[in-house]
Amino acid sequence: MNVRALALLPIPLIFAAGACTARWWFARAPSQFAADLAQPYVIVTSWGVYGAAAFALLATTLACATVALIFAARTLGRDPKPGNAAAVIVVAGLAIAGAFAWPFAFSSDPYAYAAYGAMVRDGLDPYALLPLHAHGAFYEAARWQWSGTYPVCVYGPAFVAIAAAAVAAFSVLGVGATLWALRIATALAFLGSIGCLRIALGGRPRRESAIALYAYGLNPVILWTVAEGHNDAWLLLAVMGAAALARTKPRLGAFALGASLIVKAPGAAFALGALVDGRLRLRRDRAAINGWLAAGLAFAAGPYLALMRPAFAALGAHGKYAPAVSIQGLIGPLPALALAVAAASYGVASLARGLQGGYAWLGIALLVGLPSGYPWYAVWLVPFALAGGPGRASIALWGATISSVLRYLPDAVGDIDPLTARALAVAAALPLLYALTEIPFAALRKKVPSQP
Repeated sequence: MNVRALALLPIPLIFAAGACTARWWFARAPSQFAADLAQPYVIVTSWGVYGAAAFALLATTLACATVALIFAARTLGRDPKPGNAAAVIVVAGLAIAGAFAWPFAFSSDPYAYAAYGAMVRDGLDPYALLPLHAHGAFYEAARWQWSGTYPVCVYGPAFVAIAAAAVAAFSVLGVGATLWALRIATALAFLGSIGCLRIALGGRPRRESAIALYAYGLNPVILWTVAEGHNDAWLLLAVMGAAALARTKPRLGAFALGASLIVKAPGAAFALGALVDGRLRLRRDRAAINGWLAAGLAFAAGPYLALMRPAFAALGAHGKYAPAVSIQGLIGPLPALALAVAAASYGVASLARGLQGGYAWLGIALLVGLPSGYPWYAVWLVPFALAGGPGRASIALWGATISSVLRYLPDAVGDIDPLTARALAVAAALPLLYALTEIPFAALRKKVPSQP
């Protein structure tokens, strides 16, 4: 392990220390949670005071890891050298392994992923509600997590194929082994995306490249949610892979970026940013790149929307819109969406002027428009912060990915009073206020030179 990795080593050590503490504490879990503890992948849900303590362990761990990351990035950023990507991948892998050692998690999503894969195996449509007559280990495990009916699939067919492959390969070993396979594969996808980011950053100043790698690859909230098994990491592998490909084959890279929608819907937001980026306006092949980008979007959107028809119908008939620990939950859906539109408009206008900070404002718009700011959304919000450059909006967005961990608390505890819910929403949104300080100075900023 090189000197860079050693300087970053406190991050995985903090995750490991958290795991040891959690295991000691978990061994003393009250018997009333025996049914939860018997599941193949233990999820903290409605555990009252005990759930609040579990959340406190995680929040403390992530806070300490964030402080360690900031300190290490400031120290190493003064003298960046080659090898940063290798160090980040090694340390990120160790940190994820430390997160794997925790005896519980806070999201049941991997159960749904496995159930979608089982539905494909059994000839059922994962984009529709599971029929009542359908039974099996994967279905019962997912039903139990969601108290009867787990949500319909809203992901692209590429990820559904990944889930189906995991079930096909590991179902004979049981639900637990399949969930582990999905989580490990997700971790590998994320580590691969770090390598792709390093390629995409080629030609950038060393210090800027190093800070971007640290901010992305070692963001503690991202590391935790990747370890939980969230499929957002697969989207980032697609997006970062497209960015890396664009270094040498810009047209194919543009097509791949547009096609990332086939993994998960937020891929379309990355494509939107590229379409309006004024820094590329003077490229001789700009029209061709836009054409390939649009072709990628069309290639992915066609099958995605066609498959999603039953999901839209199920969501309309059975879905419940309940904003929580978010701007929407704090001020209401319509005012929050108006703020999101304003932030997106500002971001698009900035990008059209050649100001890379517009990407960060697009990320802020996405965050403000979300009904529930779950931590795993940080996985695809951080790239917007990186693309936005070293501005205040980027720093604010990155900070908001850390505070998003507060969204776990209501689910871990169960019912919380409205005042506590509002306090959590305010605390989670506080980092975004720093972005507002950027607006008065926007007119003084120089345009980023266009790249021929």
